[in-house]
Amino acid sequence: MTAVTFKTFGHIDSSIGETEAKIETAGKTVQDFLEALVGRYGDKVSKLLYPKGRELSDLLYILVNGRNIRHLQGLRTEIKDGDVISVFPITAGG
Repeated sequence: MTAVTFKTFGHIDSSIGETEAKIETAGKTVQDFLEALVGRYGDKVSKLLYPKGRELSDLLYILVNGRNIRHLQGLRTEIKDGDVISVFPITAGG
């Protein structure tokens, strides 16, 4: 099992009721982690992550230890015990 710290912000934390949690997954990638999130929080997080089915939303940033997975190996980015994975919405303001 891989144990990571999950952090979230904005409307996502409002939807799930917490801003930080310890998440365990049998997998070793960000994709496995996201599946564990859906397993823990159900439809409310699934709809935020995958609004168009199984394709990850373009309106989210996912960071592993502060690094955007888009600049790493995307959903195949490897994770390990103790990592911090942050998921937050892209926001704009004026």
